[in-house]
Amino acid sequence: MSLPWLREPWLQVVSDIQSQRFGHAHCVPARADLGADSFCQALVDYLFCLKPQAKACGACKSCLLQQAGTHPDYYEVSSEDDKAIGVGKIRELTQRLQETANQHGAKIAWIKDAERMTVEAANALLKTLEEPTENTYILLTPVKTNALLPTLRSRMRLHKFNEPSWPETEAWLMQKLGRSLSGEEQLQCRHLAGSPLTALSLLEGKHVDETDHVAQLAQAMCRSGTWPQPSKQDWSSWLNASEAWLQELIRLRQRVAAERLRFPHLSDLAHDWLQRQQITVSELNAWLALCYNLRKLTSEQSGLNAPLLLQQQWLQWKHKP
Repeated sequence: MSLPWLREPWLQVVSDIQSQRFGHAHCVPARADLGADSFCQALVDYLFCLKPQAKACGACKSCLLQQAGTHPDYYEVSSEDDKAIGVGKIRELTQRLQETANQHGAKIAWIKDAERMTVEAANALLKTLEEPTENTYILLTPVKTNALLPTLRSRMRLHKFNEPSWPETEAWLMQKLGRSLSGEEQLQCRHLAGSPLTALSLLEGKHVDETDHVAQLAQAMCRSGTWPQPSKQDWSSWLNASEAWLQELIRLRQRVAAERLRFPHLSDLAHDWLQRQQITVSELNAWLALCYNLRKLTSEQSGLNAPLLLQQQWLQWKHKP
């Protein structure tokens, strides 16, 4: 595993497989900023491999089928156009998992965007989780693990990745770039210490920093600035920024250490507003829960006017009861 912060969980997974202590159902948070997809792909390859060691051999028949994207015992389900994953897709998947493996080895299902499963779809998956066929593995990668039904979570192994510290992330960035970071780059990326791949994309000009969105929300909330007008194309980015800003306000209210703040350049603005409005942590958590609920609602139901629903939540920020 080339990403240093994933090496420990990877070694644990390999050890569990080799000692036959690896269960059939697993939930891995879809942290693209930490390389979760790479981790899951390596895991799928390892489980299929006929001669695995520290990783899949890459040369056996099963590995070659997997590399070609033609392994007949691999099944993938994901959301299409940000729509909900319906019960029909999951029933089709569970039916296939009941069949005999074509290669007489493992059968693996990877359900991406797992939080977008409808309640009916999640319930349809339950029986397979409870009574899996032999040598069958099911991998779920939700954006937020707690968005899954509790009955699903209780039947899976919940994996967790530890975020690297800023010194660890900085050292990795310097290695990838082949140079030291400038003072401006350090300031630009420090709040992304726990998201090293996002920081790398930002430095390479491939990623738009959410700090701009957060700063605009902060100005609108704390200084009666102009509120954004989210569209169907970018409302999700504004929802991410809303969550990030509320989480930052909670950290400030809880008086966490300065190095744990993601947007330190907005601290003075936020402190003044929190003091004037006398906003409590409970109120901030309630607003944050509404953001999480909006994310869940739009993942389960198609056709909702998500930008309008997000703006309605912002109205609560503007007009505190």
